[in-house]
Parts: sequence; structure tokens; C-alpha cells
Amino acid sequence: MHGGNVYEFALKYNIDLSKILDFSANMNDFITVKNLFINKGYIEHYPESNLEEYKKILAGSDFSINNITMVSGLTSFIHLYMNSIKGNSLIISPSFTEYIKSNTSGNKILLPFNAINKNPEMIKNYNYETLFLVYPDSPTGQMMNEDSIHSIIETSMKKNSTIFIDESFIWFVNNRKINEKEMIEKYNNVIIGRSLTKVLSIPGLRLGYVLSNSDTISEIEKTLEPWRINQGALLYLQNYMPHFSGLGKKIEIERKYLIKSLEKQNFTLIGKPQANYITFKLPENINGEKLMSFLATRNIMIRLLDDYCDFGSNYIRINVKRRIKNRILVKNIKGYLGDAID
Repeated sequence: MHGGNVYEFALKYNIDLSKILDFSANMNDFITVKNLFINKGYIEHYPESNLEEYKKILAGSDFSINNITMVSGLTSFIHLYMNSIKGNSLIISPSFTEYIKSNTSGNKILLPFNAINKNPEMIKNYNYETLFLVYPDSPTGQMMNEDSIHSIIETSMKKNSTIFIDESFIWFVNNRKINEKEMIEKYNNVIIGRSLTKVLSIPGLRLGYVLSNSDTISEIEKTLEPWRINQGALLYLQNYMPHFSGLGKKIEIERKYLIKSLEKQNFTLIGKPQANYITFKLPENINGEKLMSFLATRNIMIRLLDDYCDFGSNYIRINVKRRIKNRILVKNIKGYLGDAID
């Protein structure tokens, strides 16, 4: 089950939504979500279908609006796109679970991240229509190195195959390596998907966008609904789209704090996370379900990775938040383990 299921959590534990401390969904905790008041006219009428002004906001100085199409959350687009695939799909694993769940006509072939990162030439041995790479990956937050990504793209070009790079959490990365503008200008087989629901912390509004060369974007837009973005999401984007300079550094500081604090409790860090979430393997004597239930009685949600084939219920993923909230989580985990509480 995905993280962020606050309604079920609130019902199960009889908790007010406002009291829940949700470490299970990877939202931006370093932003203040604004109130949004919608005039009844926006409800009575269809949303805007001409999205050029909103594309300009997203493009900034980095992209042309011809390189962008907007979607109602990246997850819905992933399902739509994968449903159109007739051939095989290569999925670099671990990955977002929706890539595994989505329907395609061809086979899905999972290839391990570490092996591909070390030896991207491996993909020459496969026939595939599309390769999916989550960058940074889910749930460990690791990032494939730049040379490997370019090697994958070059190999895919020769095979007349597409590479889909999921950058849902790219905003949270400090010292980003690749230049997406140059990438989509140089290669005509690259599609980049980005979520705005995470970085704006508005999962209830569902908003994302896709980057690629203008011809590919034109073809993608032919498959999309004209009124796919609700007016509330458009209004929020128009009025509250901030700059995110410095966000990656804030995340890095708090990520290091959480890693240091939980490694002291014999939690094992998985991978080299660079996003706003961390995956840990629990100590041998800790039952993941029991830890999750204990924290729930303290109004805290965490994410068990029992639905990931690479992991299991003895692994957890936690969202990196502001220090005051991170301390609460660490304090309660220490309490569960029976240690002295600072």
C-alpha cells in the first residue's frame, strides 16, 4: 500500500487528521501549504484547456513551453503511457510500485539498479520498447551516475527505444548532475516525468508535467484529455509556485541527522539516499508491523516496504522532515526500543 493513506489511518486509530505526523508519504515539509478558496464559477464551468500560461510558469528559463505537457499527477500519466506500450519494458529496480502494477501488452523485465549503474552495457542484451528509470529511485533515493544514464540513452537510441526518466523527487536533490534541457534537445528518445504534488505538498490536487522534445510532446498531447487539470490545481500553481533554491541543502542536513540518529539504534541504511526519504532495514529483533502499530498509537505514520519485491516488512521508508518533527520520530523509536529518551 502506498504511503499517505491518512484517511484510513485516522479512522482505524480514531485520530483527527490534523494530529497525524505522516512520515509515510514523501511530501515537502519545508513549505507552507496555502489555503485555496475556489469561486463557485470554477466549479460550474469546465477547467481551462489552453494551458500555455501555466506551462510558462513551469518552463521558467530552463525550457520552452513546446517541451512541456501538463498532467493530472504523474501516476495517472504513468498508467496511461504504460498501457500504450506494445513491446517489452525494462524497469530499473527498485522502482515506484506503479510501474510494476501498470498494464502493458509486452513483458516487464526488472533489472537491478546496482548492476546497471556499474555496467549499463547490460541492456544491449535486451529487446525493449521503453526503459523506465526513477531518478532518484524509489524507495532508497539513490541516483544513477551521469555516465551510466547517457550510456543507457545512447544504447536505447540505437535500438529505437525510449527512455522514461521519472524525476518526481528531483527538487529535493542537492548538487544535481544532469542537464535535462540539453538532454531533451540532444536526444529525441527521452521523456522526463515530474510530479508537483510532492514538492508543493499538494497531493490532494494532483499535478505534474512531462518534458521531451517538441514532436514527442505534440504526440503525447493528442492522447490526453482537454480538461485534465482541475481548476483548483491551476489556480494553486499560478499563485503559489515558489522557487526551490536551497531546498536540497535543507533536506541533506536533516537526512544526515536522521541517518546518524537511527544508525545508533542499529537501523541499517540502504543505499546512498539523495532525496527526501530514507530506507532502513530494521534490527533483527524488531518486528516492522509492531513498530508501525506502536508509532500509530503516537499518531505517527511510517511506510513498511512489504509490497516491494526487493524489500519486505523488515524494511521501512521515512520522509525527511524539519528537525522538530524528525526529533519526535527518533524519540518515539527510542521509546519503542526501550532506550533512554533524550
